[in-house]
Amino acid sequence: MRPTILTLLFFSVTFVVKAQSSNCNMSVTYSEMAFETYKKAYKTSDQDEMTVLLKKAVEESEQASAYALICNCQIAKNYALNAVTFGKKATKESDISEAKKLSKQAMNMSLDVMTATPNCKQ
Repeated sequence: MRPTILTLLFFSVTFVVKAQSSNCNMSVTYSEMAFETYKKAYKTSDQDEMTVLLKKAVEESEQASAYALICNCQIAKNYALNAVTFGKKATKESDISEAKKLSKQAMNMSLDVMTATPNCKQ
């Protein structure tokens, strides 16, 4: 009876660690997607296309933040929320050159999420 309880406990702990690691991986995945979308927004010269891309990138950054929170990685969550902030500001900007600057900052924050998250894995 005792080995069964120990085995069950071991598998429960393994599952929790794998689930947390999986959430960390999802944070990285969404930040990679956001990075690529911010990059496309930065490279475009069409204001309407930029707005659509920025809205998509903001959603991806929000997802990265949520998974970083579940992963218990505060620094990655903060970087992702900074990307959201810069992305939303860029969306509201009427001057395309200023929107590109904000998009670049959001892109850098997404990159920071990717580099910070692996340090949070336990």
